[in-house]
Amino acid sequence: MDLSLFSDLYIIAECQRLNDISNAMPRFKSGSHKGFQLIREYSGTGSGIIRKEVRENSRGFASMREKLDQFNSLTERRKLFAAELHRRRLTIPSNFKLCCDNSPLNVNAWKQFVPCSNHYENKNQYTDPYGFNVKSRSEMLVGNALKDLGFDAKYEPMLILRGNRKKTPDYSFPVPVIDRCFFIEFAGMADNSNYIDSNYGKIDEYMRNGILPNRDLILICGTENWLPSLETMKLMIASFVNSAVYSVYEKLADAG
Repeated sequence: MDLSLFSDLYIIAECQRLNDISNAMPRFKSGSHKGFQLIREYSGTGSGIIRKEVRENSRGFASMREKLDQFNSLTERRKLFAAELHRRRLTIPSNFKLCCDNSPLNVNAWKQFVPCSNHYENKNQYTDPYGFNVKSRSEMLVGNALKDLGFDAKYEPMLILRGNRKKTPDYSFPVPVIDRCFFIEFAGMADNSNYIDSNYGKIDEYMRNGILPNRDLILICGTENWLPSLETMKLMIASFVNSAVYSVYEKLADAG
């Protein structure tokens, strides 16, 4: 995970968010006994610790396994951000509070999006790091950039606009530290006038529905013979996120 492109504010906010989640959830450990895998859940502290144990092939094991995977993923992410915080010689201010953007395009909305909702036949063999079969190498690079930056993402999620109009942006990804989700469109033939004309309507409809480039939508362009590098895409996405996070926290500072 490449955290070097993110602002100090984003690193601090994500560390705080991860700490809050970790402190509020049970702890999990896995082991084995007589050839069977065991998963133990610990809740509470001190003398009030409660232990729950589930054995492989028993009822509830699949659910406990999912919780263990989530816990391990959170722990690993928390370690990476804590290491970056230490590398930059930063500390989380004692009065630091997470902020949200109060937008309907929030993390819960993103969780409801159904990926791969554009059902046009896709004969390409490109697969992004999330496991989605994408239409082009350029879209695969966008997915690689999002994954390298540590974001969850959905490819071509269904977005319902006014009048029950349906659009499928290339990608959507959440930024939990401000409770927002954002969209990415890759315009792969920006030097082709017919392509521009056919895609203008999509961008126009986004804007008429309040989904604005540089605020809600990242527009990445390429041409028939050129596309931005992976590092350039990562920089564009990280810069966009840094700006969005700063804008939300700046509003709080101004209000205070």
